[in-house]
Amino acid sequence: MPHRAVAPAVASELWARLTWSRALLAVLVLNLVWTASLFLGPFMVPPGSFANQVGGANLVDHEGIWETFPLYARAVYTIGDAQCHQLWYRSFSLNGNQLPIDQRMTSMYVFANLGVLAAILARPSTSTSQVMMSALPAFLRRRLWKMGGERASAVIVLAGLVPMAIDGFAQLFRVGDYESTPLARVLTGGLAGFVGGLLVGAMLVTIRQFSIELQAMRARFPTFAGSHR
Repeated sequence: MPHRAVAPAVASELWARLTWSRALLAVLVLNLVWTASLFLGPFMVPPGSFANQVGGANLVDHEGIWETFPLYARAVYTIGDAQCHQLWYRSFSLNGNQLPIDQRMTSMYVFANLGVLAAILARPSTSTSQVMMSALPAFLRRRLWKMGGERASAVIVLAGLVPMAIDGFAQLFRVGDYESTPLARVLTGGLAGFVGGLLVGAMLVTIRQFSIELQAMRARFPTFAGSHR
């Protein structure tokens, strides 16, 4: 079977898009590192080091356990502890250990990477809503454009957050003794994560594009640039 390599022109164009905004690339890399750390953390410690545990949100309440972990694993689990309940029955487990955060939040970080990447590959614009729309599949764009850019972007954000809010609050307040399922947590968290990553990415694209257009204007009208110094 012949070896198929990525065409140099395609690879070059992709690299140019990835490095077009250093801030955007930094956000993607940092989130990728953090996401990978969530899955590597359980393998950095012996099986059973962190299992069948419960805790409180926005509170580091397992510090006694983290003190026994190697430095990197300790940092990852401490950060996870600070932002999540770490309830064992709502968390994935690997190597006999709970992940640092629960299923919903894990899914959010995983899919946030896809949202940021979609913003990177979208058509640049000084309008955040246009960048968000450009990142979506064509069949969705056609339907959303009918309601206008600003309204469409608001619909996208709401579509990402409302399902997670409904699922989360119904579980929190035990509406009808409701307990979310792992699939519901992953789906709602993934949708919110993608939209959140897309929104942040689109904002950074907008800032970068505005900077480029401002530099181009100054180059064309040097007297205009000089009068505003």
